[in-house]
Amino acid sequence: MDIKHGTNKFYFGDDPQNPDGELTYLPDDMNKLVIDSVVVNKDLRGQGLGDVLLDAAADYARENNKKLVGECPFVAKRFDEFPEKYKDVIFAEA
Repeated sequence: MDIKHGTNKFYFGDDPQNPDGELTYLPDDMNKLVIDSVVVNKDLRGQGLGDVLLDAAADYARENNKKLVGECPFVAKRFDEFPEKYKDVIFAEA
């Protein structure tokens, strides 16, 4: 799976304007990425592709010293289910 990084999003598919799946985020001035949406084409759901997108965002956060905020219900649930996998990139209030 070739995950691409576009403007405020990670996605897969040939058309960045109409991808087969995407994770969108809102950057802020505190080195956080607020993930507001993860959407996968209905024909591709159930294959773990949302997790692949989240993993790409987590890898990007690690490489760029950023933290993630799971505003999207899917991401918030994954953070709760797999705290060890994401603990180093989850933003926590001080």
